[in-house]
Amino acid sequence: MLRAVKFILIAAVFLVLAWWIGGLPGNVTAQSGGYTVETSVPAAILVLFLIALLLTVLLRVLGGLRAAPGGLSAWRGGRRQKLGEVAIQRGLVALAAGDATGAWAEAGRAHKLLGDTPLVLLLTAEAARLSGKTEQAQAAFKQLSQQEEMGFLGHRGLLRHQLEQGDHAAAQAHAQAAESAYPGSAWVRGKRLELALRQQDWRAALGLTRVPAEVAALATAAARTSTDKHQALAYAKQAVKADGTLAPAVVALAQALTDADKLRAAKKTLAAGWAAAPNPLIAQAYLAPLTAPIERAQAAGDLAAEKPGDAESELVLAQTSLQAALPAEARRHAQAAIAAGATDARAADVLAALEGNPPTGGAKPAWVCAACHTPQADWAPICPACHKPGTLAWHTGAPAA
Repeated sequence: MLRAVKFILIAAVFLVLAWWIGGLPGNVTAQSGGYTVETSVPAAILVLFLIALLLTVLLRVLGGLRAAPGGLSAWRGGRRQKLGEVAIQRGLVALAAGDATGAWAEAGRAHKLLGDTPLVLLLTAEAARLSGKTEQAQAAFKQLSQQEEMGFLGHRGLLRHQLEQGDHAAAQAHAQAAESAYPGSAWVRGKRLELALRQQDWRAALGLTRVPAEVAALATAAARTSTDKHQALAYAKQAVKADGTLAPAVVALAQALTDADKLRAAKKTLAAGWAAAPNPLIAQAYLAPLTAPIERAQAAGDLAAEKPGDAESELVLAQTSLQAALPAEARRHAQAAIAAGATDARAADVLAALEGNPPTGGAKPAWVCAACHTPQADWAPICPACHKPGTLAWHTGAPAA
């Protein structure tokens, strides 16, 4: 409706203008050499209008002809851009599908169409990596690392490559560069932690995790290996604060206190650790200063009193009573350990020894990884099988490592 009204108004204006021009009086005479042209004013105005219209059209045509080469070039450039984008998309799909040949072919096509753009470099690097073309992948990642917006991806690829090659020093450098390019990246943080663990740099690893189990394990390792008494004590306290039930952490704190000549505090730490989670490592550390079997049996009674009736408390009493030649006490506590739920062979071994028989050969407790479920005879800050930190937990009745 509005268009119709607008058209009618414009037509009316033109009609009025034409009527007004048509009514103009007078003549116009034009003379050139021996020629003379005479016409009315309305006709002269119409001729001038037609001449102006013709000149306008002519100028438009000439301008279009001049711009034709640039337009053609822009059209061809746009077409190359579109074809290059299609090649990148197909290459990414091939990467996701694990098609190394297809990804590499599309990467080459995209490079011919677009050159060394960041996305082309990324596709080339990942396609080369998938195809096993190590040198080409490394070169592409290196170029990508020099891009302002995509530098993180370049350093990420180089970091992954150096880790695979086992060059930890170069991997560390790329990890720091990637952290600078994209601060706070969880992936980079994880790789830096992996590097620190491989190098057994417990102090650096501690700064890269906040998981309590990992903190407890790494701080325990740092306390064990520290040559400075004050630092060892600080790390041990950090470990026990993170997980007060981790026996190696409790023992590490007691050892650090002993080294600092705080023997009474060390003994209290072991007693508290036993009350929280009885473990043979704590009993071993608690009884270590004593050599006489009867004294060890008496000290075991003091320790067991922190967790009376517990299977581990009964076991340490049975074992120390056996060593002190107290057969009745050894038998009573071994049977009490079984009644309290001891499922491994330690109590049965005590009873076998009382009868003069060899050990039963039954299941022994072990440190079992919570990630890969592999049992280990001794505790370690990282699992020797899957190399994850803070995953070893004490299990009784586990298969022998």
